[in-house]
Amino acid sequence: MIRSMRNILTLLVFAAAVAAAQNSDLGLLGGISGVHGQTTVIGATKGTLGTVTPSFQANYAWQILQRKADLYIELPLVIAVRTSGETVTGPGINASVGNVDPDVIFTPGVRLKVSPESRVSFYGAAGFGIASFGATTFILPGPTTVSRDRENAPAFGFGGGVDIRLTRLLSLRGDIRDFVTRVSLGGIQGRNHAFFQFGIAFHF
Repeated sequence: MIRSMRNILTLLVFAAAVAAAQNSDLGLLGGISGVHGQTTVIGATKGTLGTVTPSFQANYAWQILQRKADLYIELPLVIAVRTSGETVTGPGINASVGNVDPDVIFTPGVRLKVSPESRVSFYGAAGFGIASFGATTFILPGPTTVSRDRENAPAFGFGGGVDIRLTRLLSLRGDIRDFVTRVSLGGIQGRNHAFFQFGIAFHF
C-alpha cells in the first residue's frame, strides 16, 4: 500500500513537472536601446552624447493561469553594452569614452498574453526591480582620465510584443520595453530607457 502510494505520488510529481515545463518559455533577444541624449559631467563641465546602444535580453517565464488570456510570471534580464571610442562634446570639452561597464536591468513581473490566431500571440508585461548603469572612463586631451562610478536604482519596466510560432517549440519574438528610473541615472536625461529587440523563444 505504501509502495503504491509512493508510486502514485511520484507519477503526480512527474506529471506536474512536465505540465509546468510545457507552459514555460525562454526568450533570447538582441537589439538596441533608443536614441537618447546623454548629459555627462566631466570635471566641472557638461557634455552631450547621443547613443544607440546594442542590447541583449534573456527572459524566462512560466504560466500560472490559462484562460482566454494567459498569465505568466517572467524574469527579464536586459544587458546593454555601451561602446568605447565614442566622443562627448560640449562647451570647452572634447572627450572620448574609454572603458564602459555593461548596463544591467532586472525587473521580475507578470506577462499577459492573448492569442487571436493559433500561431500569433500578443502580450503586455510589467515588473519592478533594479537598474545598474556601468562605470565609465572618459579620456580628455592631455591625456587626462575622469571616471564615473556604477549607479544603481530601483526600476519599473513595462512593454509588450508579438510572438509568432514557427513550430510547437520555437517562435520568433519582437519586444519593446521601457524602464523608468530616477532622473539622470547613468547620465541619461530623463527617466526613460527604451529597448527595441528581436529574437527567438523556446517553448517547453
